[in-house]
Amino acid sequence: MLFSITSWPLLGQAVPTAQKTGDLSVFALYTRLTPDYGPTSNNGLTFGVSYLRYTRWWINPAVEFRAKIANGATVDEKTIGGGVRLEKQFKRYHPYADFLVSAGSINFHLPSPSILPDGKPYLSDGTAVYAFGGGLDYDLTSKFAFRGDYQYEKWSLDKNPATPLHLTPNGWSLGVVYRISPRPFSR
Repeated sequence: MLFSITSWPLLGQAVPTAQKTGDLSVFALYTRLTPDYGPTSNNGLTFGVSYLRYTRWWINPAVEFRAKIANGATVDEKTIGGGVRLEKQFKRYHPYADFLVSAGSINFHLPSPSILPDGKPYLSDGTAVYAFGGGLDYDLTSKFAFRGDYQYEKWSLDKNPATPLHLTPNGWSLGVVYRISPRPFSR
């Protein structure tokens, strides 16, 4: 008998196939900011870059750097900084939460909130800005995604020690994300 019923060893791959280790992405968003000072909302632009690391955990960590410019009739706000983001993918949906620390500057238009001790009007200030928020990326293609983002910020302005300001602006943003995927390699 040429063939016999015996067990043949089944050989599998000893090394896993190529796996995606991370994504580098850039984004640009239209931002509608409520500056928490004055009656108007500001229109602005948020743009940045992030690197997402794929892990075997339930969520994937990312490092993100972003800048926001939001000018309005009452105040102009600018921030630049970065922080961490945690993301979980569900097919085409990528919900995330983030915590960012930025350098912020604010310019007040008339009326000025107060007069400094030296008699000059208080027209601008700068501080560390702490922001937390989250959002959702929806994959349009393998490279492009639509993003909806919300950020809540905490500003502590103390240039005028007699009347320190504590502002809590928040903003909604909509825009696009472009992913630059590095070449996958096996671990």
